[in-house]
Amino acid sequence: MAPPANNLIERLPRYLKMGELRVFVAVLELRSFRKAAAALHITQPAITKAIAGLEEVLGVKLFDRNSSGVEPTVHGLSFAPHAVAIFAELRSAAQELAIVASGVKGTLRIGTVPMPGVAFLPIAIKQLVDMHPDIFVSIVEAREPDLVERLRKREIELAIFRSALFSPGDDLRIDVLFEERLCILASRYHPLAKRRAVAWEDLQEHSWVLPPADSLFFHHVRRTLDQLGKELPRHVVESLSIPFQYAMVLHGSMLSFGLRSQVEFSPHKNLVVQLPVDLPPIMGNVGVVTLGARQPSPLAIQLIEKIRGIIPRT
Repeated sequence: MAPPANNLIERLPRYLKMGELRVFVAVLELRSFRKAAAALHITQPAITKAIAGLEEVLGVKLFDRNSSGVEPTVHGLSFAPHAVAIFAELRSAAQELAIVASGVKGTLRIGTVPMPGVAFLPIAIKQLVDMHPDIFVSIVEAREPDLVERLRKREIELAIFRSALFSPGDDLRIDVLFEERLCILASRYHPLAKRRAVAWEDLQEHSWVLPPADSLFFHHVRRTLDQLGKELPRHVVESLSIPFQYAMVLHGSMLSFGLRSQVEFSPHKNLVVQLPVDLPPIMGNVGVVTLGARQPSPLAIQLIEKIRGIIPRT
C-alpha cells in the first residue's frame, strides 16, 4: 500500500535519488531492464536495485514483468510524466547555464512546421533580437506530433502550427494567432492579374500548377472546392515544392493555390497577386502551443506579441 500523501511529500525530497529516477525513465522508454542497462552502461542488477529502491521510497510497484520485458503499472504510468518532466527541466537548466556562461542573457526555443511558421517567424525574431541583442534563439522544424513531444519534454518552449491538423491534448494551451486561408496566385503580368472580379469559369481557361493528389495541401484544396461546389482546375504541372510552384507562377504564367500568410511574407510578394476569388476559411487556425501548466517566459510572450503585430489581417 502506498504511504499517505503527506508522508510521501515529506519523504520524497529526503530519499528520492536522481540516479534511481534516471533509471526509471530509461526503463519506461525502453520497456526492458536489459536494454536500460545497456543504454545507461550499467549492469542489469544495478537497474533492478535502482527500481526496487524507488519503489520503496514511493511505496508502490512501478513495473510488471512480461515475456517481452516490462510494462509500467498504473502507479508507474501515473508517476511517469512527473519523472520525465523533472529530467527535462534538469536538461533545460543545464543548457541554460551553459548558454548564460557564454554571455547570453536569455534563451528562447521555438518549434515550427514549414508552413505557416517559417513565413513570419524571421520577421518577429528579428524584432525581438533588436530589442534584446544578447538573447539566444533556437528554432526546431518538425511535424506537429514531434513538436508536441518536444514541448512535453521541455526541449522547446512554444510551437507554432495549424491547430486543425493535430489535437495536442488537455495538458497544452493553444493561443490562436490568425485564421489561415487559401488564395489563388498569379503573376502580376498574368491576363487575370488586373481584373477586379474573376469568375471560376475564367480560371478554368488557364494552366495550373497543383500539389500531388496524395499531399495534405491538395486535401485542403479539394475540401475548399467541394464546399464551393466547384471542380478542380485542369493542371499541366504537379509539384509538392512550394518554391517550384512559385516559379511556375512567376515564369510559366500559371495559376496556383497558396496560403495567405505565406504570400504576405514571400520574397516574391511584389511579383505575384492574389486574384479576387473568395475562398472559404477551412484551413484552420494558426496558433502558438505551450504547456498549460507552465507560464510562458517574458521572451516568449514578447515574441507572440511581435507575431500578432505583423501577421496579415482578414
